[in-house]
Amino acid sequence: MRPEPQWTAGSPNTAPGGGLHEAFARWARLRPGATALVEGERLTTYAQLDGTSDAWAAQLADAGVGRGDVVPILLPRSTELVTALLAVLKTGAAYSLLPPDWPAQRLRDVLGQLRPPLVIAPADQDPPAASPTPVWSPPAGTTEAPPGFRPIRVDAADPCCVFFTSGTTGRPKGVLTPHRATARLFQPGTFARFTTDTVMPLAAATPWDAFSLELWSVLLNGGTSLIVTDPYLSAAALADAVSRHGADTVWLTSSLFNMIVDEAPDSFRGLRQVAIGGERLSAGHVRRFLRRHPGIALLNGYGPVESTVFATTHCITEPDCDAPGGIPLGRPVPGTQVHVLDGTRPCAVGETGEICLAGDGLALQYLGDPALTAATFDHVRLSGQDVRVYRTGDLGHRDHDGLLRFDGRADRQLKIRGHRVEPAEVERQVEQLLPDVHHCRVLPRGEAADGSLELVAYCVPVRPGDPLDGAQGVLQEALVAYQCPAAVVAVDAFPVTARGKLDERALQALAPTPERGTPDVPPGADATRLHGIQDPVARAVAEAFASVLGREAVALDVPFVHLGGTSLGAGRLCARLAARLSRPVPVSWLYEHPTVAGLAAQLAGQAPPPAAPAETADLADLALTPLQLVHLTRQLLDPQDRTGHCLLTWVIEGDLDLAALEAAVAAVHQRHESLRAEYVLDPRPAVQPADVPAPPLEALTEADSVDEALRAVRTHLAEELYPDLGEVWRTAVVPVRSAGAAEQTAVFGCVVHHVAFDGWSERVLAADLATAYQARLRSFHRWSERVLACDLATSHQPGLGIPAAALGPRPSLAVIHRKRLARQQQTHLENQRALLHEELADVPALRWPAAPTVREQGAPGRIEAEVPAAVLARVDAAASRAGVTRFVVLLQLWAGSLAEVTGQRDFAVGVPVAQRDGAELEHAIGCHITMLCLRMRGAALEEGAAAVADTGRIAARAFAAQDVPYPEVLSLAEPPGDGRPPLYQTLFACQDNAPPLLELPGARATFVRQPYLDLPLELHAELWPVGHGGLHLDVAFRSDAVTESTARDVTKLFMESVHTIAAGAPS
Repeated sequence: MRPEPQWTAGSPNTAPGGGLHEAFARWARLRPGATALVEGERLTTYAQLDGTSDAWAAQLADAGVGRGDVVPILLPRSTELVTALLAVLKTGAAYSLLPPDWPAQRLRDVLGQLRPPLVIAPADQDPPAASPTPVWSPPAGTTEAPPGFRPIRVDAADPCCVFFTSGTTGRPKGVLTPHRATARLFQPGTFARFTTDTVMPLAAATPWDAFSLELWSVLLNGGTSLIVTDPYLSAAALADAVSRHGADTVWLTSSLFNMIVDEAPDSFRGLRQVAIGGERLSAGHVRRFLRRHPGIALLNGYGPVESTVFATTHCITEPDCDAPGGIPLGRPVPGTQVHVLDGTRPCAVGETGEICLAGDGLALQYLGDPALTAATFDHVRLSGQDVRVYRTGDLGHRDHDGLLRFDGRADRQLKIRGHRVEPAEVERQVEQLLPDVHHCRVLPRGEAADGSLELVAYCVPVRPGDPLDGAQGVLQEALVAYQCPAAVVAVDAFPVTARGKLDERALQALAPTPERGTPDVPPGADATRLHGIQDPVARAVAEAFASVLGREAVALDVPFVHLGGTSLGAGRLCARLAARLSRPVPVSWLYEHPTVAGLAAQLAGQAPPPAAPAETADLADLALTPLQLVHLTRQLLDPQDRTGHCLLTWVIEGDLDLAALEAAVAAVHQRHESLRAEYVLDPRPAVQPADVPAPPLEALTEADSVDEALRAVRTHLAEELYPDLGEVWRTAVVPVRSAGAAEQTAVFGCVVHHVAFDGWSERVLAADLATAYQARLRSFHRWSERVLACDLATSHQPGLGIPAAALGPRPSLAVIHRKRLARQQQTHLENQRALLHEELADVPALRWPAAPTVREQGAPGRIEAEVPAAVLARVDAAASRAGVTRFVVLLQLWAGSLAEVTGQRDFAVGVPVAQRDGAELEHAIGCHITMLCLRMRGAALEEGAAAVADTGRIAARAFAAQDVPYPEVLSLAEPPGDGRPPLYQTLFACQDNAPPLLELPGARATFVRQPYLDLPLELHAELWPVGHGGLHLDVAFRSDAVTESTARDVTKLFMESVHTIAAGAPS
């Protein structure tokens, strides 16, 4: 039986053409304020990363970097590393990431192959490997690209990066890959879910192509990359990434995955998808993971670096663990073809052959080795076409379901902790480094599944009987860790079989096996029995050392690695200590303090973090924020109040599956605790999580037109909400009569109470609804099909058919509350109160020029205008010249327009600001804002640069005092006799949220921003981003306080001022 054609090829490569840096720049334009990188407490937005990399690229180009170059980057995982590689790509060159701690000889070999114009390395680091190549170091502080700088545009087939891997000749091989090889993996419908919501740790070793998986999967989809500065992603770091930053996706080598499953299996809790690979999988560990975490998609990824990251993937199910040949490698990823060949003949189903790869993922060449390139990247006649393929040396076959399965290697190649190792390369290096060795043979020892696989070098000395003392130290200095033999064994000769071949089993028997319980310590070091240690912390550390190393005694002053510890062993040790001591123990501490005594002292000197309240803490302690209290009080005091109603509507054209949409509403309701909570005032203001059922999707009567449907949704959703009873949101849909139109049309709307919602939440709600809708359909993306196939048994709301893995968790209200309390403890409220009192005392009320003739409260009036992208770009340029933000320039123009129309030279403007200071809140629905008060007066209301500068100072002071609770700010000024609060009569907001895109397969959804149902303030001005890069100005006013002519005059004057400053004239 021949394989089916569809088994051979993945879906087409639909990634945009051009370079990775160009695709990234598009996201920087779409989501400039979104968080791209998180490194500790340091956040970098897409706009900041794009701007800084532009500036660095200009400097690199001036230093001679350009097309055709490959620039080595010797920086640790950091924000600077990501910025530098983007900068290199923007010059048209390719990059190669090299670990700064590689041995000097290996660095010399690599630099010799690259022949770069310069090396990027830290300023305080010695020139790498004593190389004469110039060193360029990232500049400190903020830099800007010179005017007129434009990144170089490249073709998708142009060189992008070089990965170095093991070679049989004794020298590392440089694998040069094009931009398209990486881009193909992260297009819509690929092997996993990568969106703007994706949060993924960046923890792979920098030379690996897995580093590209972790970085570009995020940056090419508008997500967030969490930079891990520890040596690797430990169980504690993984759990922290999920709880603090909302990480939902992770990649792990098989060995590291096994270690976390063994030591801290709950560290995976909260993830949506886990990809593993790099080595053969352990069915036992996989089975334990699937049973413990049935809602997390587990993907097996296979592929050599010559095909860039992955060639196939498989969503693992529990029956896979019982397959005789192991867990399947799966099916091809997009833009990839996988053939099983016997020479040039395609193998039948079930027949073993060599796995050969083709498609857009293939490398361009091995650097400087055309002969090896020609031999390894072969051309084969398949289905009447000449196809360029990479011969992997891996053996495999296809089963009757079309899944690719692994059958071993055709050569000696090994995987050590995820690194590809050619034993022949290690043998040649040993013979070169040790002049006393005549011949060397390297064989593996241990098991890959538990991370114990290591190399042993069997050496025939030049002088018979030479024990080769000191050889191990020489090799440790010269070889990278994963290539360094764990032992050097001197043998008189290599044993052979009756046929004259090396007898590997007999050779391995010559290696001494350390007896368990016998401490192997350097001369002079004392091995201490565990019962002799009195200090409880030191004893816990020593017992953890002994447990991981398999000893009964350990030396207190000998480093972990000198006792035989490995990097994965370090992870196990820290995980066990963390569990025993009930506190985090970062792996980096063990590297900084590698002995029992040193780590115990570090733990004793660091006060344990304060005990966090349990998730089940007294729910009354989950206090409302001050602004939530305002919204709730208004609602409960006046049930007719609609100022807290946040209304969203979309016009949907095409096939709309109402059952899938209702299921999506239920899934989003389940995911966000804020939507299924009760917000109460008694006995004290608090939010109480509750099992409130999801709101139904209410289908209203069919309308004759879209406008009529929009009005019907607005009217229906304007009814009262009951946040104190848990009715926080509602949804409705109105079909529109087709009247012969080819496509169906409907209006979908939802209303959410402001106590659980804000402007930022719009995008989150839309994205989650779209994701859940797509998961329910199960046929939109191949990923959806695969995840659902392995997640049908996961927990979900009855009858809805959306697995938990499709959306994943979000931080609970308790977690958010604890983080808010921790943040408040770090603020200096007294200083902020003093600043605000000085700034806002005696601020006068704003008097409008004409009183409305009718003072009846009604629907707010509305005036709209557009700020084109070209005009906005010139506003941004003016802001840059003034050293302020776009917001400051636009606020000054708005305040100046108010002053001109009202004749007042002193008044306050309210400014809402987001308080989402943790990456995990970026994807949470809730009311995470406060309201600042900016007193505009004096020079700020004049014209020109001085006015903009003074407005910038006013804004800076207000932002510096944003922790003072809203009611306290409100009390700083006494309202006049009519009760109108002078601090908050008018609002100005420059929203930087992405539009709420509702991406539904088979349909087009257009967001329609409706007028507010009611206004708490007298005049609102909000600027919202729109798809073409401009801003939509939405001015709303209360007709009982402000006349339409006044609102129009202010709006007209503001728009004229915007165009004037954009034209370069004084404002």
